[in-house]
Amino acid sequence: MRKSAIFLVVLLVLAACGGKSEETKKKKTDYKLSKINQLVGIARIEPESKICPIGSEIPGRVVSILVSEGEAVKKGQLIMLLDESSEQAQVQQSTSKMTTRQQRVKSLEAKIAAIGIKLNAADVERKRDRALANAKAGTEKAATDSETTYKNLEADLIIAKADLAEAVAGVNEINAESNYLSQLKNKKRVYAPEDGMMLNWDVKLGQAIAAGTKLGDFAPAGNLMAITEIDELYALKVKNGQKVSINLQGTTDKLSSGTVIYCAPYLSKKSIFSDRADNLEDRRVREVHVRVDNPNAVLIGSRVECIISL
Repeated sequence: MRKSAIFLVVLLVLAACGGKSEETKKKKTDYKLSKINQLVGIARIEPESKICPIGSEIPGRVVSILVSEGEAVKKGQLIMLLDESSEQAQVQQSTSKMTTRQQRVKSLEAKIAAIGIKLNAADVERKRDRALANAKAGTEKAATDSETTYKNLEADLIIAKADLAEAVAGVNEINAESNYLSQLKNKKRVYAPEDGMMLNWDVKLGQAIAAGTKLGDFAPAGNLMAITEIDELYALKVKNGQKVSINLQGTTDKLSSGTVIYCAPYLSKKSIFSDRADNLEDRRVREVHVRVDNPNAVLIGSRVECIISL
């Protein structure tokens, strides 16, 4: 009887353990991920047309910076001047050579005109002497001499025209040289590529720079955008047109509202905010651009939080 009681207790314990296991399994099966309504990403403020570097095509020395950092400029406005004294001297030398060549062209044109007058007179004379010689009223020698004079003047005219063509070619050559030197001189002047703002200068007055040197950063006029990155786990949840709250980083202070205007069609490695060298997590991200509704509320280059409503 006692053995039967012990056996009954053991069965009850086993049954109780089996029930807990099934209940635990049931709880795990019923577990569901909570629905996500918002995504938060750290973003950097940039012009919608992107920040572009201003550079110099040719080497030179900075003699004047005409625009301050943060100053708005118009397209084609002169913003920096390099030393152009050498190019200016070359342009003046070319101009002087041009004057000399043009005078030679005028001289040859006058010479051709004079030869033309003489040639017409010689033509009349040779025809008259030939008619007299044929009528036995003049000598054959006079007719021959008149013909020779006419042919010599004709040859002189051909030579003068060749000299004129050479002189005109010389003028064209000097003109091309002058245009080249003028363009070279103009390259010592740096102009704003379009309407916008000069963000910063990387050079100083008196500094000698090489060709291709970056002079500073320029922000084209237009809308501002916040560039953020969304983890690959939630990348497909972001769509164009979604509303965004742009907040001061680390706070709930709202700076501006915004709208998603671009979602990258591919995943890429973290690039914008990989500040730590030991960040070895192999995660992909999707780049997202958000247009800022109130550009005056943020600064270019600042970091903000983008809260995307899904």
